[in-house]
Amino acid sequence: MSDKNLKSTSRTNWEALESMSDDDIDYSDIPPLTDEFFNKAILRIPVAQAKNKRAA
Repeated sequence: MSDKNLKSTSRTNWEALESMSDDDIDYSDIPPLTDEFFNKAILRIPVAQAKNKRAA
């Protein structure tokens, strides 16, 4: 990632977003997760994170 990307200002209206309730969120463009999806899903844990889990 370039420095230019890190310095860009978010155009998100955070106040409007934070004032929304869960019922106000439009999920119509997100397909539902099916049993088939979860049956095919594979859990992948980054090596560094897996090493930290063993030490805990």
